[in-house]
Amino acid sequence: MRSFLKILEITSWVLLISGLITLLGFTTIEHNSKICKRYVIKIDYGKADVLITELDIYSIVKSTGNLLKGQELGSIDFERIEREIKRQSYVANAQAYMNLDGVVEIDVIQRQPILRIFNEKGESYYLDGLGNLLPLNPAFTARVLVASGFIPESFSTKGCFLIDSIKKKDSLEYHSVINHLYKLSTFIIKDKFLKAQIEQIWVDSKGEFELIPRVGNHTILLGGVNDLEDKFERLFVFYRMGLSKTGWTRYNIINIKFKNQVVCSKI
Repeated sequence: MRSFLKILEITSWVLLISGLITLLGFTTIEHNSKICKRYVIKIDYGKADVLITELDIYSIVKSTGNLLKGQELGSIDFERIEREIKRQSYVANAQAYMNLDGVVEIDVIQRQPILRIFNEKGESYYLDGLGNLLPLNPAFTARVLVASGFIPESFSTKGCFLIDSIKKKDSLEYHSVINHLYKLSTFIIKDKFLKAQIEQIWVDSKGEFELIPRVGNHTILLGGVNDLEDKFERLFVFYRMGLSKTGWTRYNIINIKFKNQVVCSKI
């Protein structure tokens, strides 16, 4: 008797599960046969200027053979859409999916450029907050810090310059100007005062850095990117205790390269 009841219980569970699977199958088939009436593209720009638009994203979607609106939900290739959008230079991440109402949603995160570089060959490109090099967009310009001068590195689409360099710590690439610019520019943009004050970075023939401020007619000689906290702390103190009394136009050069010193001169 117990064996019979056990078999009956197992059979009931099998029938219940089979019924649920069949029901879900029919539901999925019915849902996939529905027509997409609407799609939504959302782009998270963070604090950056616009480099890619909803129209740009939809053009990528169309290039995959998906039109979305008027298309059966089951025929939409979400994986390919995501893959192609992620290949776009300005895209950090993307997700494509349909919600419970059958609306197709595409969520995009734009990369955050922090520096525009003009290298010694006359080429120009962006560096983003993760160390990636980004091409210029002829339709939009990001209002970011500018670096120019003796910068040998050309634009590369191979990936994250910073990560590639860290993997090759013993190579010349690890000591590249780009990596030093990344360290300096990320330090500057994280400080509210420096972000507002520093307008341009100049790289001299020795690979040392000069900073051009927005306020004042002076140039700040920084030297290398070592001891940045100490160097800028001395600059803050001099601005507060020195230039606030003598005026912002008295000196042409403010040298903070050397430890425990702020050397000023007027040309």
